[in-house]
Amino acid sequence: MASEQEQQLNNPPSFKEQLDHKARVARDPNYGKEEVQPTILEKVADYIPAAGKILGIEKKEEDAQKAPEPIPGPPERPHHDIPIEEFLKDQHRSKKGENGELIQK
Repeated sequence: MASEQEQQLNNPPSFKEQLDHKARVARDPNYGKEEVQPTILEKVADYIPAAGKILGIEKKEEDAQKAPEPIPGPPERPHHDIPIEEFLKDQHRSKKGENGELIQK
């Protein structure tokens, strides 16, 4: 048995085994990972927060401790944006007559 395990460790998994593994992981991201199952007391404390205090299981305040993400500011303007803006302003100015009214074509 030990020699079979050594052979499996030395030989990479076949293509089919790799595909099967990727498919299982795609269906269930927790596949192959050991997951800590909450105890019944923790489940009760989740559903009934007041019972958690009585049972001695306080709900963890992870959400309150997590710092909120900073809100990103406006995007940085590209370098060529200012000349384009000036060009457009000039174009709109050229459509106005002496009195500031639009010229009808």
